Amino acid sequence: MEFGERLSNIRKEKKMSQQELAKRVGIHANVLGRYERGEARPFVEMGVKLAQALGVSADYLLGNTDMEIDADTLKKIEEIAKLPEENRKQLFQVIDYFILGYKAKETLGIAS
Repeated sequence: MEFGERLSNIRKEKKMSQQELAKRVGIHANVLGRYERGEARPFVEMGVKLAQALGVSADYLLGNTDMEIDADTLKKIEEIAKLPEENRKQLFQVIDYFILGYKAKETLGIAS
């Protein structure tokens, strides 16, 4: 998916008008429309502003990944990265346990 299409889709998912998003990032709605139609691409700084205004990662908005990470999850990941290595290892063990349990339930058809 191209940048403009992704930008438009995310904006619409967030139920935001072009005017509202443009105002949040400090550009004219016509410029945002050009981005969405693929007629222009923003500079990196504007791409970051758009991602922040939409509550998604810049990598997701720019198409570098198809995994959408919301702002809350990203903050948690950043906090985990700041933990001492031993604490991160322990936390990852707990996360692995929950993932394994979820996959087992999913396989058995009892995942919620």
